[in-house]
Parts: sequence; structure tokens; C-alpha cells
Amino acid sequence: MIYVGVRDLKAKLSEYLDKARLGDEVIVTDHGKPIARLIKEPIKQKSTIEKMYLLAEKGMIQLPSKDKQSKVTPPLKTKSKITASDILMNDR
Repeated sequence: MIYVGVRDLKAKLSEYLDKARLGDEVIVTDHGKPIARLIKEPIKQKSTIEKMYLLAEKGMIQLPSKDKQSKVTPPLKTKSKITASDILMNDR
């Protein structure tokens, strides 16, 4: 725990903010009496859903909607009579 007067805090604000960022508790005093304290702000982790909505707002992804029907991809046409599905099944 670090005690600092208002005048010293104003003169070295960045230094004391760095100390608080690193986890030290900085008590601000006025005429020797504590009036405030600087502490590290806890980092709140966003949920996956919140992250997805943020990406969608930026236009980086498109969220699925219930209106769209899932489309079935038609089978690939090959020059031979063997379908791509047959090739895949034989390869397994």
C-alpha cells in the first residue's frame, strides 16, 4: 500500500497510475488524512455471444437468422459415371 499526498499525486500522476495498474493500492491523502484510493480495475471478460454481436456490428461476421432455410448442395458432376460421393465412400 502506497500513501501519496494530493500535490505529489498531481505532479507524478502517470507514475502512480502505473503502480495501481500493476496491482499496488495507492491511498491519496489530504493533510495526512486518506480521501481516495487508486486500485487496479478488474478486467471483465466478454462472453462469446457479446463478442459475436460486436463482430456483427463491425460487419466482420453475419449472424445466422431463423428466416434462412439451409440449402442442400447438389451433387458434383463429374465426367465419369462415378459421383463424388462414391469416390469419397471408396476412399474411406
